[in-house]
Amino acid sequence: MNRNLYRDVTDRILGEMEKGALPWVKPWSGYTGSQMPHNAATGRAYSGCNVVLLWIAQAAGNFTSPRFMTFKQAQELGGNVRKGEKGHKIVYVNAFEKEEATDSGESETRRIPFLREFTVFNLDQIENLPETFIGSQIPAQNPEQRIEVAEDFVKATRADVRHGEGQAYYRPSADFVMMPDFVTFKSADHYYATLFHELGHYAVSGIMPHGRLR
Repeated sequence: MNRNLYRDVTDRILGEMEKGALPWVKPWSGYTGSQMPHNAATGRAYSGCNVVLLWIAQAAGNFTSPRFMTFKQAQELGGNVRKGEKGHKIVYVNAFEKEEATDSGESETRRIPFLREFTVFNLDQIENLPETFIGSQIPAQNPEQRIEVAEDFVKATRADVRHGEGQAYYRPSADFVMMPDFVTFKSADHYYATLFHELGHYAVSGIMPHGRLR
């Protein structure tokens, strides 16, 4: 088995944890179907460490879909990976049986594991696929109304809060908070909990305008 590959997987997951960014813990959705990473060409869900690897890839690339496929699969469907896009490594683990002679002269069956690497691309990185592979619009999953007192608090901070991406973050260099759209959250509580967390980064940055929390 490839120990370097296992080390790479572990390092990537630990790196996300150290940044406080666990891509598999997300209170909003950007896709109408299953959130489990799966192969768009075969419909099969990925398993094992591939789930975590593709969750990380999805968060890092700000992809709206958990669907992936190989370069060849995209070509076979009439599509193509856009120029300049980088693929994401996943692994295939299996084993084969081999007959070997023992010291006593008898044959013994050994099960030998093996590992192979594959590269896949998210559907957001692929173009010219049939319409059946085009993701549908994000539904209004959150039927709740905005909380007035929470909205008043956000306005009072005078923070530049923007919406539209599939990620929540504060960008110090441009001094703004980015949030997914309100309707993509599971509840109003999830939305405001995420927004207040990012506003905390905004305040602690030390560049909060208008003399607050400097």
